[in-house]
Amino acid sequence: MMFYILVAVVLALVILHRYCNSTYDYWKKRGVPFHPPVTFFGNLWDAIRMKRSTGLIYTDIYNTYPDAPYVGVYKIRQPALLIRDPEIIKAILIKDFHSFERNDIFVDENVDPIASKNPFLQYGERWKTSRSQLSYCFTSGKMKHLFPLMYAVSVNMVKYIDNEAKLGGNPMDTKELAGKFTCDNVATCAFGIDGKSFVDPNSEFRNVGKKILEPSFSFNMKMLFILLFPECTALLKIKFISDDVVNYFRNVIKTTLNYRKENKLVRNDFLDVITQMKLKPDDPPLKDDDITAHAISFFGDGFETSSIALSFALYNLAANLSAQEKLKNEIDEVIRKNRGSLSYESIQNMNYLDCVLSESLRIHSPAFALVKLCTDDYYLPPCSKPEVEVKIEKGTPVIIPVQGLHHDAKYFPNPEKFIPERFSDDNKAKIVKGTYLPFGDGGRICVGMKFAILQVKIAIIAIVQHFNIRVNQKTKEPLEIDPNHFLLFAKDGIWLDYHKRNN
Repeated sequence: MMFYILVAVVLALVILHRYCNSTYDYWKKRGVPFHPPVTFFGNLWDAIRMKRSTGLIYTDIYNTYPDAPYVGVYKIRQPALLIRDPEIIKAILIKDFHSFERNDIFVDENVDPIASKNPFLQYGERWKTSRSQLSYCFTSGKMKHLFPLMYAVSVNMVKYIDNEAKLGGNPMDTKELAGKFTCDNVATCAFGIDGKSFVDPNSEFRNVGKKILEPSFSFNMKMLFILLFPECTALLKIKFISDDVVNYFRNVIKTTLNYRKENKLVRNDFLDVITQMKLKPDDPPLKDDDITAHAISFFGDGFETSSIALSFALYNLAANLSAQEKLKNEIDEVIRKNRGSLSYESIQNMNYLDCVLSESLRIHSPAFALVKLCTDDYYLPPCSKPEVEVKIEKGTPVIIPVQGLHHDAKYFPNPEKFIPERFSDDNKAKIVKGTYLPFGDGGRICVGMKFAILQVKIAIIAIVQHFNIRVNQKTKEPLEIDPNHFLLFAKDGIWLDYHKRNN
């Protein structure tokens, strides 16, 4: 009896082994170079055991095949294609966008109805509608209306840094500082409330915000399931956004709207715009869940990724004092010409600031990769002999390794060096299209890009205008990227000193 059980177990393992390896000749049959997979886990074994994020794995694969226009990979058993050639990337994101309009991430609307309304997760007509609604909220004119609100938050931030420094607060955890700023900024610009991050260490708004995207073991496990095992999310009822977060925002929105209605208050912020918006004259008002979903989407875009961008920009300035000095001079000069004040228009005249932020986003882009889903059969130019086009079948994930492109010496000489002048008016035209993608490109370019850029610039201006920033020895250099998170985080943090300027 034991013998037959043993035979059955061995037979089951053989069948399982063959099943798991049955797709691993997919790219070989098509003449596409591919990264050798690990049985059962494809190319994501290190992600499964939480040794490296999927983004870092894709970056390593990008660097391993310098001469290939694209490389076959395996998401567990599923064949996927990592694109290296900028011309193909441009076609996928722009010219042939209709064949790659979906992001490769799935949320079951029956399990997670609010997250499923986020345009990042939507596709088809629903995506087009949501995208149009949010785009209407992020025009340059709307940003100009929001500028005074952002500026007020930056004043609070300067007071906070000054007080902390006087109390011996140096070095400061700069990711935490940036998170306080972006949290309060979104609180006031989107919901019309005071986030109180700079005055209350237990700010309720900030603590709720942390539950959306901040790294933790449970969050990383949840994202791993959503990204790699989407079919399990409905079965296990895994939600991208937890019920307590959704209920918190529902209550905030309801309370705020009732208060404004009773007091006939208009702030021209996101909540005002989204509740009054009609893309067509006969459009009905948005439903409460749609407003909540858009508000949470605004929060997610404006809070975490922007705080990452800000913290690394401040680090790059602290680590490159000549750039910091040059930016300081530009800020002082523009503010002097503006009679000692900062305005929305004056920020547009800070060309070196734009270069600094662009270069920081190149070296430290918050997202490692863009992952699209092929929605129609698509043909790529040959990558090997015999020269036959390669068919990407409908349903195949397509990976664009942003970090790999941004650090490729072929496109950015001395890629690890912080050189803001790469993005000067004289030089930025030389940047190869399809190699610089901190916000994506084409139809799915980040809808909140203008808001993110403006708030990060306001924060940088406020800090550089009032403080000299230095890297504290508590910061481990060169920075080591946290291997477990799907967004960019510095392992052990970014610790900077802030010394009040003697103007």
